[in-house]
Amino acid sequence: MTTVAECAADDGLLIALVTAMTAELVVVYNLPVDAQPSPLRPGTRYLLAWDGERAIGCCAIEPVEPDVYELKRMFVAPDARGSGVSDALVTSSERLAQEAGGARIRLETGARQPAAMRLYERAGFRRVPNFPPHETDPESVCYEKPLV
Repeated sequence: MTTVAECAADDGLLIALVTAMTAELVVVYNLPVDAQPSPLRPGTRYLLAWDGERAIGCCAIEPVEPDVYELKRMFVAPDARGSGVSDALVTSSERLAQEAGGARIRLETGARQPAAMRLYERAGFRRVPNFPPHETDPESVCYEKPLV
């Protein structure tokens, strides 16, 4: 059974999962091998998904406006995909954002990630025009969902 819990930004297991996510994106989008995720704003909160003692997924919610959070760094270990971990992370991130005063949650994913797009659509996110800094990126796909 998957459990989800908040963790610190410097948690080694979180860092390992974000590193694996970045390595995967380097291949999918043909990025430079030394590509790194952008730093997240102060106030960002992080979640880890667990299968027993093993961290198998992560995400973050970043405050971007007074009542808007952005879902970031969503990743599930390849061998845990299809088991509901992503759903648990999305649900937990929505709850965390709402508890923090969020009225909306948004996200950006890539056009080469159809499984991610299906996940977000299944979770009730609706496609919106690309928001900054993604507005001119043809590979970006943006979504949003009200939390109230």
